[in-house]
Amino acid sequence: MLEQMGIAAKAASYKLALLSSCEKNRVLEKIADELEAQMESILSANVQDVEQARANGLSEAMLDRLALTPARLKAIAD
Repeated sequence: MLEQMGIAAKAASYKLALLSSCEKNRVLEKIADELEAQMESILSANVQDVEQARANGLSEAMLDRLALTPARLKAIAD
């Protein structure tokens, strides 16, 4: 699954490189809108990720970097 996502992301990056600045800005705005629209499900999945990382012994500093909050997700979208 992750390998497929990586392949798709690489293919998308080539397409994005060909867009004008205006088109890139529109794409980024749509991504930001979708991040905000999906905030609840993203945060829920992140809680599971953090719990799994904690169970695997990740350090508190790394757990903090992994953890998303509504404010952090909003900052990413902005």
